[in-house]
Amino acid sequence: MPTPLDFYSAQSTITGPGTYSNLFDELPRDLPGLHQIVQNVYIHIWKVRKYNPEWLKGRTHEYEARSVAKALSLVMAHDKRPLTETRPKSEKLIVDCRHFAVLLVALLRHQGVPARARCGFATYLEKTHYQDHWVAEYWNGERWVMEDPDLVKHDVSPEEFITGGRAWQMIRANEISDMQFGFGPGLLGEWAVRYDLPRDLAAINKFEMLSGDSWGDMEKKEPLVTSKDRKLLDEAAQWSVAPNNDFNGMRTFYETADSLRVPETIKLYNYIEDKSKKVTWDDRP
Repeated sequence: MPTPLDFYSAQSTITGPGTYSNLFDELPRDLPGLHQIVQNVYIHIWKVRKYNPEWLKGRTHEYEARSVAKALSLVMAHDKRPLTETRPKSEKLIVDCRHFAVLLVALLRHQGVPARARCGFATYLEKTHYQDHWVAEYWNGERWVMEDPDLVKHDVSPEEFITGGRAWQMIRANEISDMQFGFGPGLLGEWAVRYDLPRDLAAINKFEMLSGDSWGDMEKKEPLVTSKDRKLLDEAAQWSVAPNNDFNGMRTFYETADSLRVPETIKLYNYIEDKSKKVTWDDRP
């Protein structure tokens, strides 16, 4: 197996820009500059919903762009200028925090920098709870550093962003109520963490899925969630919170955990439309 740094330096099926790789050439190499590139082309769904909901007409499919190559094809369909040029807000791709994080990961990997996406909960987004969120993480030569290209936050601390695995461990150890974690004020509880833990595990194995993607046991509802299910998630959490301690062990666990590994066909929930469908996750053009 490759070393962790080699593994995370190479593009995944999802982060690879494909025929749009030339757009990544000669871009800034500093983190503020790369954050700006992401900001130039993406706008978050919540901003559009709040200020310009009319922009969503005929564009709810943009959120469903899973691969960076697919997203870039849509970006260029709106505006063919280089990524270094800021688009009008109405012409930016309408996506969510996961897309911001994954594009930054793709840009870093293109420059040979080890990087990976992380799924979990931000403590700095809502006053009432820890909100479902995605960030990017890169190796600076000494340690893994979290970056939030959606909120343009640098060196996010583990106290500010709690990965899905760490959130699960905190709940299981009774360190915190499961009602502290969720997707919104009325969407809180352990079930939310049971979605984000497998997504984070998949992401550190370079399957950077959408925030609305689900598969395997992720959608099991109480009382169908068994003690066996929770023990498997306990193990998944152990691997995900410290993926570098035994990288090969983490990779083996993921590849052999049938109910956690991303299958070819998954369920996609488009929360803008409030509709679900079965899809093949590889959407590269």
